[in-house]
This record gives sequence, C-alpha cells and structure tokens, in this order.
Amino acid sequence: MTDRDERPRATGRGPEPTARAPELTARDRTRALAFALVVFVGSVVPVPSSSGGGGGALAGALDVLPAGIGLTDPFHLVGYAVLAALLVPVTLEFRLGPLLAAAVAVAFGFGIELVQAPIPWRSFAWGDAAVNAGGAVIGAAVAVVRGRGPASANDREAER
Repeated sequence: MTDRDERPRATGRGPEPTARAPELTARDRTRALAFALVVFVGSVVPVPSSSGGGGGALAGALDVLPAGIGLTDPFHLVGYAVLAALLVPVTLEFRLGPLLAAAVAVAFGFGIELVQAPIPWRSFAWGDAAVNAGGAVIGAAVAVVRGRGPASANDREAER
C-alpha cells in the first residue's frame, strides 16, 4: 500500500477529513479547553469595584478610555478572539470549521453572561455578549489568514 492509498479521500458528503496528526489535534483541543477554563474562571471571580471612596487607580483608568468603552471591553474582545483562534484548528475536520469555531466561542461567551446573571458581584450584559461575538469573529478570521484554518482546494489537490 502506498501513502496515496492511506490518505483519506473526499467523498463529497459531510466534512472532509484532514491529514493532521491525531496528537496535534489533541494538543489543540487541550489548549482551547484550558483557555476556555481560564476565561470562565476570570468571568466569575470577584473584581475590584470602581464605586465607593476614591476609586484609586481603577477610577483613573476609566478616565482614559473613550466614551462608551468599558474597562473590561478590551479583555472581552481579546479573550474571545484568542478562544476562537484556538478553536479553529480543532474544527478543521468540518467544511465550515472557522465559522463553527466562531459560533462556539460566541455561544460560550453568551453562556458565561447567563452564568454571571445570578452572581452578586457580576451581571449579565448584552454589550459584553456583543463584544465577545466581535472578538470571536475577529479571532477566527485572523486564524484563517495566518494559515491555521482549512487548506485551500489547491492545497488539498497537491496533497493527493
């Protein structure tokens, strides 16, 4: 049997298999899961409040941000961009893998907002959910542009 015979072939139905090594996929899954756990923990722990006496350095930081941008918005944007980018290689076995990666990151972000709703020191915020979604789309797009996304049709033909 030759290498050509051992490669998975596209059937035209369902997701096309990739030629990635299983250990690379497992490593990618572990990284994405670990980062998702970090995002989750960071989303439920108490944070210093800017209300009350003086406000300290946090109040000064709020004065630097443009109107309409909250203190946590950059963290939401970057966090969900990284999460989606880490999910792109995990979803390569699907035809629309990057879209699925972005959708999973958006759903995860919305789920975290729902988890935050009953937590006294946190709250549900549609604005945060929107920033999460924007970050997820940006992260998936950057991952594809940087070559972490699905191979092009020409690349698949070259592998055959």
